[in-house]
Amino acid sequence: MDKKWLSYWKKSLSDSLKGEIEVSKSIYFEIENFDISNSSLFDLKKINNIINAEEDRINKKKSVSDKNSKNWVVIEAANVLISPMKLAPISEHQVYLGGKKAIFPFWYRATLNRQGELSIPEDVFPVFQRKLLEPLIDEKTEFVFASVEDVDNAACIGKESYQDYSEYINYVRKIFQTVGRQPLEEYTYSGYKTVYNGIILLPDEEINAAINIIPLYEKILKEKELPALLKHFITLNHTSEKSPFDVSEFIELNDLHVGQMGDTFPISISQRKSLYTFLESKSKIFAVNGPPGTGKTTLLQSVVANKMVENAIRGGSAPVILACSTNNQAVTNIIESFSKSNTQEGVLKGRWLPEIDGYATYLPSESKDDVALKGINYKKPSGDGLFKRVENKDYLEDAKKEFLQKSAGYFHMQYINIEEVVHKLRNEIINIQSALKDASCKWKNYLDAEKTFTTVYLKENNDGVKNYYSEDDILYELPFDDDISDFTKLEGRIIDYFKNESFFRRLFCTLNLKSAIESRAIEIRIILRDTLICITPDFTFKKNSILELINHKITIAKSIKQSINAWKSWKKQYNIKGNPPKTEKQYWDFEYLKRLHKIISNCFYDELDVTVRHKAFQLALHYWEGRWLLKLEEDLQSQFDKKDIETTKNRWQRQAMVTPCFVSTFYMAPKFFSAFRFLAKGENGKKIYDEIPLYNFIDLLIVDEAGQVSPEVGTATFALAKQAIVVGDVKQIEPVWNILENVDIGNLKQEKLIRDYNDPVYKKMFEKGFLASSGNIMKMAQNASDFKEPGLNGKGITLVEHRRCYDEIISYCNDLAYNGQLKPLRGKAKNDVLFPPMYCIHVEGSSMPINGSRSNPTEAKAIVDWICTNKIKIEAKYGKKVEDSVGIITPFVGQKNILRDGLKHAGFDVSKIKLGTVHALQGGERPIILFSMVYGKGDTGTMFFDRDNKPNMLNVAVSRAQDNFIVFANTNILDKTAKTPSGVLANHLVYQ
Repeated sequence: MDKKWLSYWKKSLSDSLKGEIEVSKSIYFEIENFDISNSSLFDLKKINNIINAEEDRINKKKSVSDKNSKNWVVIEAANVLISPMKLAPISEHQVYLGGKKAIFPFWYRATLNRQGELSIPEDVFPVFQRKLLEPLIDEKTEFVFASVEDVDNAACIGKESYQDYSEYINYVRKIFQTVGRQPLEEYTYSGYKTVYNGIILLPDEEINAAINIIPLYEKILKEKELPALLKHFITLNHTSEKSPFDVSEFIELNDLHVGQMGDTFPISISQRKSLYTFLESKSKIFAVNGPPGTGKTTLLQSVVANKMVENAIRGGSAPVILACSTNNQAVTNIIESFSKSNTQEGVLKGRWLPEIDGYATYLPSESKDDVALKGINYKKPSGDGLFKRVENKDYLEDAKKEFLQKSAGYFHMQYINIEEVVHKLRNEIINIQSALKDASCKWKNYLDAEKTFTTVYLKENNDGVKNYYSEDDILYELPFDDDISDFTKLEGRIIDYFKNESFFRRLFCTLNLKSAIESRAIEIRIILRDTLICITPDFTFKKNSILELINHKITIAKSIKQSINAWKSWKKQYNIKGNPPKTEKQYWDFEYLKRLHKIISNCFYDELDVTVRHKAFQLALHYWEGRWLLKLEEDLQSQFDKKDIETTKNRWQRQAMVTPCFVSTFYMAPKFFSAFRFLAKGENGKKIYDEIPLYNFIDLLIVDEAGQVSPEVGTATFALAKQAIVVGDVKQIEPVWNILENVDIGNLKQEKLIRDYNDPVYKKMFEKGFLASSGNIMKMAQNASDFKEPGLNGKGITLVEHRRCYDEIISYCNDLAYNGQLKPLRGKAKNDVLFPPMYCIHVEGSSMPINGSRSNPTEAKAIVDWICTNKIKIEAKYGKKVEDSVGIITPFVGQKNILRDGLKHAGFDVSKIKLGTVHALQGGERPIILFSMVYGKGDTGTMFFDRDNKPNMLNVAVSRAQDNFIVFANTNILDKTAKTPSGVLANHLVYQ
């Protein structure tokens, strides 16, 4: 079953490649005045060139290069793609449209033989380039042919088989007209000229970055046993549902959290719950649900820093950590966060190596240009980048001098060798871990003492309990000093009492005479009155018994005092003011006090994060720098640039000492984490190498924005890692699915994963995110997670503290998507806010179709006018250009283009304004977000942002706004009674 899944995802990925066609990089020929009805082509030379190219490709994969070889495979036909037309930009529109390249929005398949005859292909549904369909993958795309929904609807047309080629072509025409809303032979698009030239093209998998993933699937499928992490991840049925650790258990796990990257902010309560559960559980797959503004990046920084310090303590290899996502924005966010993390001032600040900054290295494609890579660490497949610059003898000598110079400044003494510095740095880190363990031990001893105090020491005398507690809600020593003094005096009184008791009283008590015993009891009760000695029904009024009781109280008091002093002494030694919260409520009380008093930390765990744990990270950073210098010197003596498995692994582990985290898209990761192995000599005498994936090599795979990663793109990379932490939100932007539902079902049936659409397994696959047409990596990780929070539907641990938006703004997202789980911590809008936080401006206007999209010129003009009117006060409020303070979101590219033109005409720098669909601001924020709804009176059907009643689009749009979310809409489209995303929004808006 496991391999069926992998085969299915590989097939899905292959199918998705066919929807992204780059003509200039393919083998093709062009036919002028192409007639789609013709079933024959006549240029046999060009036809045979294409079929020969396919024949060569087939044999190349078999490592056969000699056409005279008995192993050479001969083919008589090839599957081709045909574009019956192209759209050429009209010259005056070239600047607007971004260049001179023609667009090929529509392709259909055919089988072409060497005689030029075209026949019906196996797969008859045409190919629509996904990048030209709304919702758009790339915000820079200006041409929109149709929507994904239009294509999905068209997929239901027609039958699965055709009698002849002309019947098939009629079906192709019908599909085009259904999706493009115009007949093929009459198609027009503003700004373009329709040219009816045919392109006959040989599909080439290598036109898409996903070509790196497909060979990885092929390699995995040949393995006898699947890598452990991958196997766990793709198991459909997981029953484990353990609860995460509670605040009261944090102290038990305190010494597991040994490193913190930044010193500006401690991690939040739910971040700590996530981190501590992750560290203790050692789960293969750990899922974290990260709603907007809840600090996913800070959590990931903490995970990386902790791993780095852990491995320094062990003294083994540096951890190889890979942070992955599917889109460049998420990757950019990770790189920026690891480059700009604050560190404590002092000698430990920054790096002890020259010309190196940041803690992450980006792994881009070879073609990534220098402008995009400026100012960041990177490593290309060829090796160009940071490590090519620093891993050489010249740099090594300079780096050793600087490292020793800076280490001498820290230790206040000169060291003659790097080994000694590394040793001392590691010892300091180990001492910090010991201090954390010691803190846990001393606090637990204190808690035990506190329990003894309430259950044994005070027992029934609880009236004065508050007198024993200080302002920070822990016991303090002075009352116990007083108690010990009082008990000592009480001992003397009891001794004196029995010493002075009459002979006859003692005699009669010895003989158990009732009156004598009662008289003694009355007198002793008076002595013990208002003391902590409780007279119980079985109390024995004898000297030794009473003295033993008093001595027991003194012993307990001294023990409690010792525990208090030991705890306070530890805190004083490490300059810690607060105490560990005992309950979640108490922790939240601390959190709200922090917000009220505007302070960074006010409890034990927070203070440790920004002090000793941060110092441990700084020490570990320099420890690994020293280890790298030693390792580099050793490795430069060997075959440094070999690409065999052992050398490649050694290289990654060495380079991980410089930057603890590598960052990549899922498309590039397989290419980087592989090695070469010699197989044999080919028939032409050339050496043949096999590319070997580095299975189970990456110590930790981090997946960010996992809700945007489709299964077929992300799954294979799990084979390369030992453990994964997957962070995302299924309530924000979804993946761009390149597989239609009907194609998906066909692939599932082909791999025998389901019998038909009604197979009950299909529903389970859908719910758990396994489907290429509707799934995502986040859902799969939730399924594979061992943890589930009580009262929540999905598995995984949820981050809940929201700090980005004013409470009035995030309350909409809370109501819409999170069932009130989020804890708003920024507070309500201040009096100086320029506009109501949730604001609606009515615009009397309607939408209209435009070039396959939709627009509302009246609404666009209203937005431009509003920005012009409010420009001065917005710039005065935020102290920067209005372009840097305002973001504009709209569901449609057509509206984006009109807005962009209007803003440009009004004199604004549109290159600086965040303007586009929600993808333009995913992971970003602005003080003011304007939302153009576009729809107006007379529009029918479900509005784009209400489709399937999913909260995703409006949830992302609203949560980008820090201070103001302003809707421009014809208010007739907003129905406060509807339970749709826009209906919920209507109830949160203040209307103009």
